[in-house]
Amino acid sequence: MLEKNELVVRDVLYGGVARRQILIGAIAISAPVFVSCTEEDGGSIDDENAGGPGGGDGAGGSGATTSGTATTAPSATTSGTGGAGAGDAGGEGAGMLDLDPSMFDEAQRCTLTATDIEGPFFVDDDEFPDDTHLFRSDIREGLPGCELQLYFRLLDARNGCEPIPDAEVYIWHCNAEGSYSGFDGQDPSTPYSGPAERTPDNEERFCRGVQISDRNGVVGFRTIYPGWYRGHPVHVHLIARLRGQTTRLIVTQLHFRAALSEQIFESEPAYAARSTSTPQDSLDPQVGVGGPTIEDMEYEPGSGLVIGRLNVIVNGPQA
Repeated sequence: MLEKNELVVRDVLYGGVARRQILIGAIAISAPVFVSCTEEDGGSIDDENAGGPGGGDGAGGSGATTSGTATTAPSATTSGTGGAGAGDAGGEGAGMLDLDPSMFDEAQRCTLTATDIEGPFFVDDDEFPDDTHLFRSDIREGLPGCELQLYFRLLDARNGCEPIPDAEVYIWHCNAEGSYSGFDGQDPSTPYSGPAERTPDNEERFCRGVQISDRNGVVGFRTIYPGWYRGHPVHVHLIARLRGQTTRLIVTQLHFRAALSEQIFESEPAYAARSTSTPQDSLDPQVGVGGPTIEDMEYEPGSGLVIGRLNVIVNGPQA
């Protein structure tokens, strides 16, 4: 995706702007407080002006994605800094995303996050160098749906669950109607076939984005709550790798509690038309099968906003 020390300006869709415009220099951004921007070390990312959090110094190597445990709890509580780059706001109502690491629960055991298959409809901008660039935190592109703010903290099980800075975290998921961007011929009423769909059919890129983890290992995305499609519980795909590396730190799919999905589908207008026909296999995550369920969620029915947080624990690069 991004080369180290480079940030790029996202293309204007269908426009004539060159794809990779290198920004010279860097702007320090520190991690803010979750409910306030008044702390001395506070700060934030403005989606109108910034493409997302910058990375730290980074490290080479690769990590495994198998399950296992360690015994040390993380202590990533210092404020973080990183580079900044211009980016696309991606949708209406863009504002500040708060990346204070204190918002995350401290893991009592440094247990690796469960992995899963890549799944369908991944679009890697390394594979399609002339494609619209996906480095952005707001990936809504004006789509209808309940706003979903997702915050991830990438932690290294090999290093006492210390943060992993300078990692590319990529997420993608379907829209409120159960369809993925970039691919034609989808039918949410039937299960999607898997990872074979990798070559996009069109230029749509909604609900896809990449962010670089900051000094505290944190990234944030503003998107919409995914709709359902048959054969798989509501989910978001996630891939992480060190910036400039090809080996993945983790590949997984993140699920949501069935009760939360039902509540959102029944309360929020963008999902109402399909809420009465939601199949049960599109709601219930299978315990112990596939990727994890995001348990740390906040939602008030009818509010139009849901917030989720997850520590993503991986085997980081070996020294």
